[in-house]
Amino acid sequence: MSITVSLASPVELSEAAAFLFADAQDSERETQIQQFLKTIGGGQEGQNQVLIAREAGSLLGVGILIFSDSATACLWPPFSERTDCADAILQEMALRIDRSGVSIGQVLLDPVQLNLRRLLTRNGFPHLTNLQFMRHPLTDWQQTSSLQAKQIEAIHFDPELNRQRFLKLLDLTHQYSHDCPALNQVRTAEESLESHRSSGDSDREHWYLFQRNGTDIGVLLLSEHQTDQTWEVVYMGVAPDQRGQGFGSALIRFGLDQACAHKQSALTLAVDHKNSYAIKIYEELGFVRQNTLSVHARLRSPFPEKKPKIN
Repeated sequence: MSITVSLASPVELSEAAAFLFADAQDSERETQIQQFLKTIGGGQEGQNQVLIAREAGSLLGVGILIFSDSATACLWPPFSERTDCADAILQEMALRIDRSGVSIGQVLLDPVQLNLRRLLTRNGFPHLTNLQFMRHPLTDWQQTSSLQAKQIEAIHFDPELNRQRFLKLLDLTHQYSHDCPALNQVRTAEESLESHRSSGDSDREHWYLFQRNGTDIGVLLLSEHQTDQTWEVVYMGVAPDQRGQGFGSALIRFGLDQACAHKQSALTLAVDHKNSYAIKIYEELGFVRQNTLSVHARLRSPFPEKKPKIN
């Protein structure tokens, strides 16, 4: 018999959830199932997709595909004891990602999970890079006047007044970047901005553009994580012709100042593990390396000014 993969119907969602949490402790299983169903049931139509694999009517595997924004899809690796079933689920995910038009479908996992990484690679989700996660505890941070020292002015993002200005500068900062450069070839500035918007709980409240002597030099996008009382550097970039002058360090210092002013417990970020120059700057400012995760991804072919849709 052949394996068939399909989108779980409302009736099948409970069966899929029970399959996912079959190994959970008896005292916690029902709570986890209900929380999962509540989460999957949220969002717009087609955003949270539960894929089920069957053979001769029997449920063999489950996969989760989440379209977190109009440019990004995130997936959970398939839950199945059979390799052929996991292959079938990932191939269906690849088809759905391609049809949606998002710029990237990705999964983050421990680098030592070699079997799972091989599974992803052979089904169209090759290794993109490793991300180094870093954290600044803020306990000993002394607020500075780094912007004033370099005559830099911070300007809040305003969708009515400076959105296009942000987009133009964001696009500039992607040039010759050492952070996931392959992604910058397939994602427009508009898509990148939308993707950053979906990170955290604060929308665009802490997005900044920076200028010096009338010239735009860089952007810093910060986001709140209210549950942990932390902020995250979602993105920081400096225009190519402004690099090498200490502006990147000044922007991060500004972010640390802002996080302290808002009584946060830490400022976190993730950086491409190959970007040794940026990692050195972060460590000099007091960031501490945490864990490393491998990114496996399916990238869209470059399409100029393409606007992705969730199907």
